Amino acid sequence: MDRALIEQTVRAVLSRMSETRDDASASPPIVVEASARHVHLSERDCTALFGQAQPTEVRAISQPGQYLSKERVRLVGPRGVLDNVAVLGPARSATQVEISMTDARALGVDAPVRLSGDLAGAAHVFIQAGEAMIEAQAAIVAERHLHLPAAEARALGLGDREIVRVRVHGARPLVLEGVVVRATDPAAARLHIDTDEANAAGVGRDTLCTIERGAGAAIAPAVPVQMPEKAVPAVQAASIEGKLIAEHDALALVREGAKKLVLRPGQLVTPLARDALRAGGVELTDKENKA
Repeated sequence: MDRALIEQTVRAVLSRMSETRDDASASPPIVVEASARHVHLSERDCTALFGQAQPTEVRAISQPGQYLSKERVRLVGPRGVLDNVAVLGPARSATQVEISMTDARALGVDAPVRLSGDLAGAAHVFIQAGEAMIEAQAAIVAERHLHLPAAEARALGLGDREIVRVRVHGARPLVLEGVVVRATDPAAARLHIDTDEANAAGVGRDTLCTIERGAGAAIAPAVPVQMPEKAVPAVQAASIEGKLIAEHDALALVREGAKKLVLRPGQLVTPLARDALRAGGVELTDKENKA
């Protein structure tokens, strides 16, 4: 029998059992999955990086219709790089990069906490595969969320995008607030958290979680979690830390009113950044004028 069908049957039985108990305080157990950094590519960006519109499937993952591909990419930010990043398929309408807050700090980007598909305010990153590279406003920290088949969610009295409290029964048990329910079809019941959260809870291969009853509420707008921005002096001649100067760095300089960007040894400027500097009247130089 299919494993997913077995899991669904077990949860349904446990759910009916819980309805007969006076202390129906928790949901049936649900598998916890730690979601490591990964990338979803649009057909256009997949073609630009790999010469094909769809990633090459290696194996299916838990959510129906999605798969791990053989393709891997490098993520490049203002302060660092992340190598060997997984690409998931199939291709989506927009490229999306999902990283943890630890990853965001390593890259030097301000990635907001967002639900999958919400790229408002997403951080700019470079995605590289071999000699090919693209720039995308695509990096987010995925909001912790709970996938449930629609019928199973209804049986638990939950609707799509409701917020619940979830207890993770890991080596270091942890209660997570603000978990967003994604009640859709098709779906496999899974709690998805990033590696930072999984490590905090001591999540292993077979870790389970339960929904804390009475924690449901209408979803509130996600609040971006911002890390400190790079300081850009509001002076005529400015400089920027980091190895790579991207378009958003250039636009920040223009907003600050800088007239000259003094490059540091070894710094690279992307073509989009050069265009933004030129349009904003900012001169590029490797020498600062001395009085």
